[in-house]
Amino acid sequence: MDKKILGLDVGSKTIGLATSNGRIASPYQTIRFEEYNFDEGLTKLTHEIKHYKPDIIVVGYPKNMDGSIGERAEMVDYFIEGLFAYNENLTPDQVVKIDERRTTKMAKAIMIDAGLRRDRQKKSKDGLAAQLILELYLETYNKH
Repeated sequence: MDKKILGLDVGSKTIGLATSNGRIASPYQTIRFEEYNFDEGLTKLTHEIKHYKPDIIVVGYPKNMDGSIGERAEMVDYFIEGLFAYNENLTPDQVVKIDERRTTKMAKAIMIDAGLRRDRQKKSKDGLAAQLILELYLETYNKH
């Protein structure tokens, strides 16, 4: 049975979204908001969640390179708390954090290899990073 999975790459001004049927991940869109105005970002994201109705939401978790939890990971934890507050029907087993170290750099390298101009790279980076996060999730969880 296919599952609807939504991947998120959370930043201080954007949320990259990707979707998957449980087998293939695709970039979907980028939500933009005022820097650190997570209420605005969560309001827009909640609209997408209600529209897409995902079974699972995979959130990129930006650990430090040594595996420790830093400011960016704490920001994502704060964002996830808001995700539950804005989406009362969402349960903890529907939200999965996955280590996203290097996904943004990988996304940039893919776009450079594809020959995308800088302005196109900026627009595509977050959705592609979310796709890579989803692909990591699919590789990890489809082995079981």
